[in-house]
Amino acid sequence: MTTDVFDRCDSNTIAVFDTALAEARRLGHNHVGTEHLLLALVRHREVLPDVVAALLPRRPDVLTVALESILDGPPSRDAELLKALGIDLDQVRASVRQMFGNDAVEQLARRPVHQPWQPWRRPSRRCMSLLAGTMGVARGVKLALEHARHDADRRHRAGIDPAGLLLGMVEVEDALANRLLRSVGVDPSEVQQALLDAAG
Repeated sequence: MTTDVFDRCDSNTIAVFDTALAEARRLGHNHVGTEHLLLALVRHREVLPDVVAALLPRRPDVLTVALESILDGPPSRDAELLKALGIDLDQVRASVRQMFGNDAVEQLARRPVHQPWQPWRRPSRRCMSLLAGTMGVARGVKLALEHARHDADRRHRAGIDPAGLLLGMVEVEDALANRLLRSVGVDPSEVQQALLDAAG
């Protein structure tokens, strides 16, 4: 995601992104996708036009259950599994930062590590992002932000608001958020039309 597009997000949209990041972590995912943004928008429904908020499910747990069924079962719980084994990732991160400096964990996430006994094998991105506490951004989110930026430019708006973000999301045809909406009986094209009508 380009920095200039994210810089154009207003404070409500940034709050939605923060909640989406928390949702992704809570679900054990290593990326932020449109599905997490949709969950966050349902939690922040008060920042959407009433006519649009009325189309969305009232409870985020309805979307979470639908998301789990779409993804074929409950999401991975790597951090919880490690904790059950007596390994606390937050403590590991804190120890690494204390011993090697504040940027050590983030550098580890970006650096491929070769194991001498298996030189062809690198740690998975999932493992490294889990340790670093970093999240990738799904292609659908990047496309949604681009659509939202174009919409803001077309309407001569300075920033991207949550309604513009949702509009950008429903315009990305293969976004998981659209599949998720359909699975709970909401037509993304109705959401799109309601957003366009509310924008005037």
